[in-house]
Amino acid sequence: MENPTNLLDYLKSKTQVDVDSLDIRVSVELGPFVDCTSNQADAYTELLNPRHADLLKKTAALANEIKAHYHSVNFEELAMELSMLSLAIPISPKLTGAILVMVNPLYSYSTPKIVENAQRLCRLCQFLEPNFDMSRIIIKVPSTWEGMQACRKLKSLGIKTLATTLFSLEQAVLAAEAGCIYISPFLNELKATFDPSPIFDIIVQAQRYYEQHSCSTRVKACAAVNVEQILKLAGVHAFTAPADQLRELSAMDEPAAKVAQRSLFREEMAAEHTNGDTNGDAAASTNGDANGVTNGNTNGNTNGVTDGASKGTMEKLSFIDDESKFRLAFARADEGRAQLKTAQALNLFGEYQVKAEALMRDNDMTKIG
Repeated sequence: MENPTNLLDYLKSKTQVDVDSLDIRVSVELGPFVDCTSNQADAYTELLNPRHADLLKKTAALANEIKAHYHSVNFEELAMELSMLSLAIPISPKLTGAILVMVNPLYSYSTPKIVENAQRLCRLCQFLEPNFDMSRIIIKVPSTWEGMQACRKLKSLGIKTLATTLFSLEQAVLAAEAGCIYISPFLNELKATFDPSPIFDIIVQAQRYYEQHSCSTRVKACAAVNVEQILKLAGVHAFTAPADQLRELSAMDEPAAKVAQRSLFREEMAAEHTNGDTNGDAAASTNGDANGVTNGNTNGNTNGVTDGASKGTMEKLSFIDDESKFRLAFARADEGRAQLKTAQALNLFGEYQVKAEALMRDNDMTKIG
């Protein structure tokens, strides 16, 4: 009988595992990880911890000090960005990859504002840590038409990007054309704790599309509601998970063969084993087309992922120079649900942006007393 294997270690052997937390203690406890991802919700929640009281005051004071050099942004937004980066930068020594920070979600539909915001985040990163390797910061940009046009511009400026709040293959195609390093398809919508239709199929299709058409963009899935969903995606290029799910995985043991049978990418993993490529870096976790969804997986819990959806050559698409074509295709994706889910996610992150800015305003010592 096969000996059990630790599930977090197993996942790291099949997929690039990233930490979705700005709490450095998680990376110390459970790392090493490759990347550290974050968003406005993560930043606001972490900044509320009393142990960051001094950091809030320090970044608020710093924002006032340098505000004259950033005429297009108000104090609250500048202070929030300084705080977010001040949480992320110290985690970088615990990583083998990059820190990922998100532009202001309230700019989701403005290409010029997104470009300016991304440049500012990079500039602030260098200001806070002059010796920081700028190849190790990736800017998360909403997967709107305007956001992807911003990524196109940012690539020409040497700034790496990830397309976030992504729920459709159309967005994935546009992100690759825009030159994004990663996409982050959200497995579940964010408005509720349970999504009756998680997008397993989009994640599988996006990875297969990228590999079939030699796209350099990689899939970094996120927003699983439980560890079982994560294990179904073992073999995806990358997955980022919050602390509670990482801890749960680290506390569980199962035979590797049993776990492998649950994966939607199990055929690729089996092919790699046959080819003697099982000890490669998880960052190159899949070879060939991602056709690892078989009849054995169509058990009523794959939400439309079938043999037919996973095999065969996918048509090469292009949207990057045709706004109306993209908007129409995106509006039709998943009968309009992809567009709705994207808007809901951006609204949620926008709410946390506002909350975080209010927190910074409360810590502005120049306005207290």
